[in-house]
Amino acid sequence: MKNECSIVRDILPLYAENMTSPDTAGFVREHLKTCAGCRKEYEHIKEPEAVRPPASAVPLMKLRRKIRAKKIQTALFTAVLVIALLVSAFAFLSAPEFFPYSGNLMSVTENTDNSITITFDEKVTDYSCELYREPGLGTGSGEGYSYHIEAWTSLWDRWFSARGVQSTTIHPKDNLPFTVYYVSNNNLEDVCIYGPSLTENGGLITLPRLALGYYLLSAIACFGILLVLRFVFRRREGVCPWIERIMLYPVSYALGHLCVLGFKTVSYSMQRDFMLILFLSVLIYCGLLLAHNIFRLCRELRDTDEG
Repeated sequence: MKNECSIVRDILPLYAENMTSPDTAGFVREHLKTCAGCRKEYEHIKEPEAVRPPASAVPLMKLRRKIRAKKIQTALFTAVLVIALLVSAFAFLSAPEFFPYSGNLMSVTENTDNSITITFDEKVTDYSCELYREPGLGTGSGEGYSYHIEAWTSLWDRWFSARGVQSTTIHPKDNLPFTVYYVSNNNLEDVCIYGPSLTENGGLITLPRLALGYYLLSAIACFGILLVLRFVFRRREGVCPWIERIMLYPVSYALGHLCVLGFKTVSYSMQRDFMLILFLSVLIYCGLLLAHNIFRLCRELRDTDEG
């Protein structure tokens, strides 16, 4: 019976210490034979103190677990911060310094198989050569190809790389005519260094890419929208932490952009810069997420101490 269980459980501590009368002990003993719930409660009471922690120790154990979790999260946050700083330093050191065109920057040599070899000055530590189809270049077939060459150096290459003199050989593609342009990446005209020019009046200008600026504005806009949602749902304790966690990524992307490009929003090497920004933003996001969790944990510990 339910009432009988309540009576038995009230006197179980006395029964466990043999402090009841013989009649009461017999009553409890008979009840324990048929009631599994009370029997389990009796076994719990009879557990040794070393096995069963006192009720006063439970809050202390929870506090110790929270402090341990805080230490682990702090160590992880420090590790992520160090990695992010190293990646930022690499982004700064490997940022390309493009060379403007000059007569002694490179030499062009024609080979017997109709290919050409471009040899760069020793100060050039790296280059790129991109191929484009040009429908109006050829005279007979009406098409041809153009090669756009960039040359640069960087602090990383000068300090840690010993590549020697850079050179590249360009072969005719499909036996079609081709022209080679040097791209200075300084808002000046591209210079035709081999083959017929693609334009008769005026030159070509390779402009920097603007997409990274649009991505940055999108991140700022997302942060603004999430900030409004945070204000709207400020009284919803189950929703606010998730909005705060999502808000951290637009902030991380903006910080990654700042580390890679500074306050610039244009880039002549967009693919490299965008990949670095993405990689760095993920690292920064992990660090900010850990910091957010540490902040909430510190607040819980403070509330526990005050309580």
